[in-house]
Amino acid sequence: MKFNTYVGSIFHQRVFGKKHQFKYKFFSGYFNDVYSFKEKQFCTKKFSKIFSLDFKDDGTQQTIKAIKAFIHKNQIDAQNLKLDLLKKPNAIFIKAFNPVCFWYLKKQDRVLAFIADVTNTFGERQIYFIDNSGKDIDSDIFYTATKKMYVSPFAKRSGVYKFKILDRPNQTIIKEFNDDQVLEINTVLKGSIHKYKGMKKGYFYLRIIISTLLVVARIHLHAVFIWRKGNQAYSHNGNGYVESNYKKLD
Repeated sequence: MKFNTYVGSIFHQRVFGKKHQFKYKFFSGYFNDVYSFKEKQFCTKKFSKIFSLDFKDDGTQQTIKAIKAFIHKNQIDAQNLKLDLLKKPNAIFIKAFNPVCFWYLKKQDRVLAFIADVTNTFGERQIYFIDNSGKDIDSDIFYTATKKMYVSPFAKRSGVYKFKILDRPNQTIIKEFNDDQVLEINTVLKGSIHKYKGMKKGYFYLRIIISTLLVVARIHLHAVFIWRKGNQAYSHNGNGYVESNYKKLD
């Protein structure tokens, strides 16, 4: 397993209801060859004195099961397959929260499948498996997945995601539509992968740690901004409107 630094930006735009948007610099880890298909296990070799990854959780095991089912269904030779991961790693005593991380199943640098691994602040997790029936992922196409999990108090549990991967994995576009096929949210993640050494390596490691610490704070901060603008809120237990927690502001 090889550990590189992913440096870029994330842009998030709410276009339904009271509009809201933000853009931040994005620092993360990009991990090559995290799983050995020959040995049928994750690579456990320590890659850093500062960072770590945990592959033992149920969500990760479900991801691997889905990948193996995809390989079997499409009769793909697993010998030359590689699995890469774009994710903020745990840092020393800090357990990273990743609202979404991305898995890339590759063969000779061609992406055969793309998995969006989504986690909400309630600790729930859902994977969205995107493939092209065994063929390479087409960067000109939006791939559709049905939304299955509550993510934000300002969006219903149901809906549709549309994913597009450009310059794999340097740019990922995610569009969220409601049940009426109306676009609600645009998200664009773009950046580049670097292998730093010396002082630069230390600097960008620090940026990853700071970026990790800011994730949850930014989520709650922007939730307050969206609420103050008067956007409709929904309960975690369903698509019901939260009467008691919502007050429309002029």
